Amino acid sequence: MPKYCVTVTRHGWMFVEAASEAEAMAIADHQMTDTVIWSDDWSTTDIEENEDGREYITEKAFE
Repeated sequence: MPKYCVTVTRHGWMFVEAASEAEAMAIADHQMTDTVIWSDDWSTTDIEENEDGREYITEKAFE
C-alpha cells in the first residue's frame, strides 16, 4: 500500500503595532510561536508519496 507525507497548515494571528504595513509584516515575520494566537483548526495543503520508514497513520481519528 502506498505511503504519503501530507503537509498540514495551521492558522494563527497576532496583533502588531507599527508605523506601516511593511513594518508590521516584518515584525510579525520575526516572532516566536508563543506570540501567535493559534487556531485549533488546520487544513491539508499538499501531498506526496513517501517511504522513509516513519510510523504512518492508517485511520481517521474522528468522523
